[in-house]
Amino acid sequence: MIQERSYVRIFSALTAAILLPILVLNYTLGARGLGVETILRASHWQHTTRGITYVPPLSETRTFKSARLFERLPEINTVVFGSSTAMGITQGMFPEGMTIYNFAQTGNSLLTVIAEAEFLQRHRPASLKWFVIPLDWSLGFVYQPGNPERQELARPSAEGSGQRAAAPVLDQMKDALSLPRVKNLFGIFGGIARAESPVSAFRQMFLQEAGDDYWCVDGTPAKDFDTMFRGTCTGFRYDGSATFANLERVPARRAEALIASAVVPSSKYAVEMIKTGGEPNPLMLERLATLARDVRRKGGDLVLFLPPLLPGMERAFLGSLHTAGPLRRTKQILDAWARTEGLIIIDAGQSERFGCAAYEFVDEHHALPECYARVFARFWNDRRAPAKVRPGLYSAGG
Repeated sequence: MIQERSYVRIFSALTAAILLPILVLNYTLGARGLGVETILRASHWQHTTRGITYVPPLSETRTFKSARLFERLPEINTVVFGSSTAMGITQGMFPEGMTIYNFAQTGNSLLTVIAEAEFLQRHRPASLKWFVIPLDWSLGFVYQPGNPERQELARPSAEGSGQRAAAPVLDQMKDALSLPRVKNLFGIFGGIARAESPVSAFRQMFLQEAGDDYWCVDGTPAKDFDTMFRGTCTGFRYDGSATFANLERVPARRAEALIASAVVPSSKYAVEMIKTGGEPNPLMLERLATLARDVRRKGGDLVLFLPPLLPGMERAFLGSLHTAGPLRRTKQILDAWARTEGLIIIDAGQSERFGCAAYEFVDEHHALPECYARVFARFWNDRRAPAKVRPGLYSAGG
């Protein structure tokens, strides 16, 4: 018994000796990037340099995106809304005369998007004309129940209401000991050991508020306000689009397996569609129709789209016994609604019809800019011929 207690004490001491330094270092690194002051510094840096940056975490982007939106409002006339599925949309995809900011945020539902767009419609400068809004069925956003609640967007400030609430200490400690953070810490020490100047590398990581400026492959300046993904050009461009540089592309050989997993009735892509029978929330469609009329009265318009999916994925849904009927119902309702309201919905779900490849995705529903560029290029080109693009669902090839 005495030997067992001694073993437990020794084991506990060794565990604490290993984990305590990791906890302290990662907690310090994590807490440093959570304040609104860091967000404002990152926003100011991007506004000055037009470079690539972000502040942690990538899963909570609202405060940073709000800071950038209000900074950009005087010079833009188009806002892209949505969740991370829309983050691949860049300025280069729009015709001359449309200057965008991509306000898409991680996990942002259609209910929230509609309320955000309504806020900007009420308070927008006269120069703001176009709203680009995704109708995302694959993540269930068009099926969510409820009515969009009023949103009050605001420019974040160090003193005011825009500040993010700090995460509970216990949650920060759990994050500090999470596998990605621990792996990142060992990667940091490995990088410091290999650096030409270990002292300088240590200073950048542990003592500076952010890393030094550096250059991406395309010549764009970058600055990291977190130690995660340091030096990889991960983050957001000046136009608000995401680089997705921390994620790997889908190899063609994996696409079939990903699609097979996606179409099972219990998958996150199928559950809400099956549960609702493919019926979009009519309250959201009503609010969107009202928004469209308000925007048009002021000389603008809505650009609506169904986000691209991994090539072959939507066709698999249409070929599945459980999802074919509900998905067709979704498309029928959206098409009829758009025709009634005189709206065009770009249907990019079958991304292969626009020439997209699996390599232009990082998973089943996150398309990279290369795919989005094909979608919008085809749309703007076809829109020059009224017979090709009429109210309702629009898809390349019919």
